[in-house]
Amino acid sequence: MRSIGSIIFSALLAFSVGLSAGEIGMVLKAKGSVEVHRGSETLKAKKKFKVEAGDRIVTGKKDQVFLRMIDKSKIIIRPNSEVVLADLVYEKKSTDKQETSVLKGGIRAVSGEIAKKNRDNVKFSAGTATIGIRGTDIEVAMIGDGADDRAGIYNYVHDGLTEMKLETGQTALIEKEKSGFTPKDPRPGEPLLQILDDRPAFLRSSGFDTLMRQLTNPRVPGIR
Repeated sequence: MRSIGSIIFSALLAFSVGLSAGEIGMVLKAKGSVEVHRGSETLKAKKKFKVEAGDRIVTGKKDQVFLRMIDKSKIIIRPNSEVVLADLVYEKKSTDKQETSVLKGGIRAVSGEIAKKNRDNVKFSAGTATIGIRGTDIEVAMIGDGADDRAGIYNYVHDGLTEMKLETGQTALIEKEKSGFTPKDPRPGEPLLQILDDRPAFLRSSGFDTLMRQLTNPRVPGIR
């Protein structure tokens, strides 16, 4: 069994190797065939692969990828997802920002250094919803028809607080262990933005979530 210390050291060492201008993060772990679309190129994301602003990352039905960004924020891109790393500027200034767009599927994200000092500059978007963070650990997902959950956009908060805002102007604060939800097909008279108490069915922990917890809280026991 590898110790938690060796796992974290290996992950941090992999991240620290050779970041240069234009790079905003690195792959710490990848499962299956993960594609990175960069301009006209289609690249394969493997361990130590360096991501850039504007990259569109696509995962298959059984694929996942774990990214550590230059401000120490972390992102898991879930199976069957399409996500754009729209922008990340980290210069330890008030203009630092991070923007991530979920086009399909979902992500789990833990905020980093940018959120500590410029939390209003960290934004996630999914369809008609924009999500601002308050130093947090969140899931953002676009669920389609035929899933266990009702189709729509979800923002589940593992820890912290988020503000979910729709293009129509509705806003809501989402607290820990609750979900912001906007239905794909609203029923007559139904609110477009809701807060759900029940835990969504799409939340399923994996080895990627274990690694996320280890890097966020080193006291978590190591992976076997």
